[in-house]
Amino acid sequence: MTIPMTNARWHPVGKAKSEVQYIRREGFPQGIAVLKSGDLALNGLWFRDGTIEFDIKPLAEDIPGIRFRQHDAHNAEEFYIRSLADCRAENDCIQYSPVINGFMLWNVYPEYQRRAPVFPDGWNHVRLVVSGRRMNVFINDAVQPTLVVGELLANAPDGGLELHGPAAFANLVVTPGKTDSLPTAPLADEHGKEPGIVHQWLLAPLAPLHYGIAPRYAEAPPATADWKPVRSERFGIVNLNRQFSASDAPPSLTWLRSSVESDRDQNKQVSLGWIGQAWVFVNGTLITSGKNFYYPDAERRDPDGRLSLENGSFSIPLRRGRNEITVAMYSSVHDDSRARTAYGWALMMRYDDPRGLTIPR
Repeated sequence: MTIPMTNARWHPVGKAKSEVQYIRREGFPQGIAVLKSGDLALNGLWFRDGTIEFDIKPLAEDIPGIRFRQHDAHNAEEFYIRSLADCRAENDCIQYSPVINGFMLWNVYPEYQRRAPVFPDGWNHVRLVVSGRRMNVFINDAVQPTLVVGELLANAPDGGLELHGPAAFANLVVTPGKTDSLPTAPLADEHGKEPGIVHQWLLAPLAPLHYGIAPRYAEAPPATADWKPVRSERFGIVNLNRQFSASDAPPSLTWLRSSVESDRDQNKQVSLGWIGQAWVFVNGTLITSGKNFYYPDAERRDPDGRLSLENGSFSIPLRRGRNEITVAMYSSVHDDSRARTAYGWALMMRYDDPRGLTIPR
């Protein structure tokens, strides 16, 4: 199914104004869409599984790409190029991100970014092979996948296609059902199976954030509040983007709670991944806090301000019997009090040595 780049097949979408020009040129029989800004949605196509291939020429240093399985304005799968001068050498030259409830989770999955043979100022051929919960990405003349997405993570199993500029797009071909025998089931999640990963949490309703002032344990919502159970997902990530919706509301504080049984009084090393700022309480006492903001640069934790168990490691005191671990989180990519971020909102935690502990699975 070859898709012409014409006004009859596409329409602008989104809050931002789309600036597009449709060009006919020798060698491009289906035309070129020059999308200087904004987004374009394809008319009359609903995509589930198959192959999507197209040519893309970035027009500026940005993140042009494509959304597919676009169920609505707030839920889709997204693939894009970071069209920077050093893209070919950077480990995040190409990226996959789910879009969930209006959140774009580029900072949650460093596993789904790779260096790639991309020409930041020339034409590049992209081929996406989508099958169930899996996707393989091929860039230019790659024979083997340039990026393997072990699990597609957005909410929608099918939906429309949408282009995101600034870039020129041409030679778009969609072949439903052509999956190159790629399995539909996700790849095994070896990271999430690690014995020390904390999978079970309780999540409290959002609470007011007093920016610049550390929360106190006594400010946590009471047990009578509507705390609800949430489980970790792939890689052991507690994906809070499924629990809330992106909005222009003031920033809020999130409270999460878990428990662990210890066979004796002891200290245990914990690895924690988070976005923004986190405060960790053990049995009601503040043990540690830390920042992982993308801006300013100095507050980015390894790796590059993304979510990872590399973000922080610390020792916590556990007493014999049941222990309560409570985490307060302010999630943002900016260390300031502006409105709630529209990017990834997540937490992950691991006991590095789980011997002597009973961790709810």
